Amino acid sequence: MTVRSSVSSLILLDYCLTICAAFQVSMAEAVDVEKGGSLFRRACIGCHAAGGNIIQPGATLFLKDLQRNGVETEEEIYRITYYGKGRMPGFGENCTPRGQCTFGPRLREDEIRLLAEFVKSQAEQAWPNVE
Repeated sequence: MTVRSSVSSLILLDYCLTICAAFQVSMAEAVDVEKGGSLFRRACIGCHAAGGNIIQPGATLFLKDLQRNGVETEEEIYRITYYGKGRMPGFGENCTPRGQCTFGPRLREDEIRLLAEFVKSQAEQAWPNVE
């Protein structure tokens, strides 16, 4: 094998590994979106179907409302989901005060992080069908 063919083989191998890594990342993202969607349907869709808000129409999960209400990062979405804000109850395991928290099942921190990521992603895409 010549030096030239060895270099060509290494370049081809590098290219193939890069493609495989990119595919694995996109598959992981698809799984996270699927998990986030499933969790959203279980815990949030009762009030926030299709990114809306049946309790407070000016506080939807659409990007324009999130921005207008000062909620622009996943961390802010996480904080509101965990501790609640206004008429929205908190869902975090250690949410306090109790009157601000849901009386239903609580969510783990990793679940709320996944929800925050999912909501931000959906808001940036104008809430494609989540039903």
